Amino acid sequence: MAGPPLYVFILLGVVPFVYSLPIALIVAELSTAFPEDGGYVVWVQEACGKNIGSHHAYWVWVIYVVDAAIYPVLVANYVDTMMPMSATGRSLFAVAIVLGVTLINLNGTDMMVKFNTLLAIISLVPTLIFTALGLPNTTFERCVVSEGDVDWTLLVSWTLWLYCGFFSLGTLAGELENPRRTFIIAIAILFPTVLLLNTLPLAVALGTDDRLEHYTAGYFNVLAGRLGGRWLDGGFQLGANVRH
Repeated sequence: MAGPPLYVFILLGVVPFVYSLPIALIVAELSTAFPEDGGYVVWVQEACGKNIGSHHAYWVWVIYVVDAAIYPVLVANYVDTMMPMSATGRSLFAVAIVLGVTLINLNGTDMMVKFNTLLAIISLVPTLIFTALGLPNTTFERCVVSEGDVDWTLLVSWTLWLYCGFFSLGTLAGELENPRRTFIIAIAILFPTVLLLNTLPLAVALGTDDRLEHYTAGYFNVLAGRLGGRWLDGGFQLGANVRH
């Protein structure tokens, strides 16, 4: 963990209001003014012209190519922990993921949205079960512990990454019949939901084990196994795979 629980929860509670909510409202306003697919690519082109807009679109594409390349490898590594594979097997598995997701995207926006909705459900259900099982017995005093070192660079960057998804809301504005109404409703639902999903499971985890040195990649699976058994451990691993 990047720091003592108190500092983590302060950032998790403050950043959404000073960072995510303003971004979400800006996205809603611009998506209403320019109801086109593309989001910030469209907005930059409208504001700065085609030349700068083209440069921006190109670099956005480069960023997403580099970023997206990480996730098939992560999924292959996750699967390898459950079903050991050779290095070649992991590489082929990662390539298969890329090809599968590419085919889904080529089938159009409707298919992509339905697929993403399915993945969201699969990834969220284990987290909700974990939270429901552990919340009644959570000791919230463990969430306000302030002793220990803080890695501010890691903590701030991690928190900003957790809440940066509101940028993407505008990319499908052209698919909406009434962007003004839809975006306000979406933000009203998403904002508190994201805030709770980023805080309550962590509180439950700390209530289950407050040894901060234990919190490395994949440790939530272990905690899920303690609370719900092997089936919830497996559900967390599956959820982690589809989330990536």
